Amino acid sequence: MRRRRFLEKTASTGLGLVFFTNINSKAYLPRLGMDKKYSERALRLVKEATVIDMLNTMGNFSPPIQNEETKSEGEIWLSEPGSFTVKNYQQCQDSGINIFSPGFLSPNHDTAIERMARWNGFIASNSKYLERIDLSEKLDTIHTAEKIGLMLSLQNSIHFDKVEDVELFYELGQRVSQLTYNSANRLGCGAFEDQDTGLTEFGAAIIRRMNETGMAVDVSHCGDRTTLEAIEVSQEPVLITHAACRALNSGYARAKTDEAIKKAAAKGGVIGIPMLRFMVRNREPVTIEHFLDHIDHVAKLVGGKHVGIGSDQNLDTSDALSIEWRKRRLKNAHPKYRAHTNQRYQFSIDGLNHSRRTFDITEGLIRRNYSDSQIKLVLGENFKRVLKKVFRD
Repeated sequence: MRRRRFLEKTASTGLGLVFFTNINSKAYLPRLGMDKKYSERALRLVKEATVIDMLNTMGNFSPPIQNEETKSEGEIWLSEPGSFTVKNYQQCQDSGINIFSPGFLSPNHDTAIERMARWNGFIASNSKYLERIDLSEKLDTIHTAEKIGLMLSLQNSIHFDKVEDVELFYELGQRVSQLTYNSANRLGCGAFEDQDTGLTEFGAAIIRRMNETGMAVDVSHCGDRTTLEAIEVSQEPVLITHAACRALNSGYARAKTDEAIKKAAAKGGVIGIPMLRFMVRNREPVTIEHFLDHIDHVAKLVGGKHVGIGSDQNLDTSDALSIEWRKRRLKNAHPKYRAHTNQRYQFSIDGLNHSRRTFDITEGLIRRNYSDSQIKLVLGENFKRVLKKVFRD
């Protein structure tokens, strides 16, 4: 049985969608009757693929209004797991995404353990709806289950105080670790460092232990030198879960060079294209077509087996938050981050600023003459293939 249950109406969810049933699979997929219609081909491809977003928290994990003490929806889920509702579940199902990788941040070892415990508690308390993706077999079965897959990942590796901590966090469910965030740490340098001094000995040791343990190495936020050296050290494919192509966004440090993309692909790695406006293009407008240009660039550069999706957005996207929150976020952000944001304080991309964007991406790839098999690779089968190789069940 497919994971997506048939719903006669969605009035109760407030989404205003109409659904159809596949008689053979009992599945549903959105047909946006009054809002927007997708082709039968696009609906079928999303249904058949294991759709993976390599950086998506599902809910918003940032306070949406001026009061910093106000909890976001996602923070409430972690502190009050029972607050995850059928409506939340249905929105995740309707998105077409089978596996979400939240990629949360943590400042140190102890806080990371606490956050892992909260995520695990959230998943366990909602086992009717959620499945932790920690085994290869779950990568194979989640798209036919009636559950939402969550693959626990961190956007920094400063929680590894010693090499043995890799095993500890693996046992807690972590399956992907980004070596650095934007700044330098004990492992290497982030993309916003003025000088990238490269991977450290400790960073190399962590990578080797991650390879042995079955945890995927992620270099999305690493500087250029650290990225290349991490790929060289790793004996397993290295992931770039959410980074654009610098060839299409010159001067932006968080975008990856063609050299890095080629080196990662040569070892079997995959790059996930993000849906953050300033990461995709350095001038306005920024539309779904510019996002698709990055997929095209990777496919032409190294082949369609090395590109996927890492939205770096929640389902509703950051633009659903108040403008006060968005202004505050930019005010506190790194200068190299602020420099690429428009005066409307927009974060998401035109045409991809809603929770059902997987279907728009599919339609876009159809427009660009990708084959069915190629589209399914982009939607998630590429990341699935690599993760199955990395995992040690």
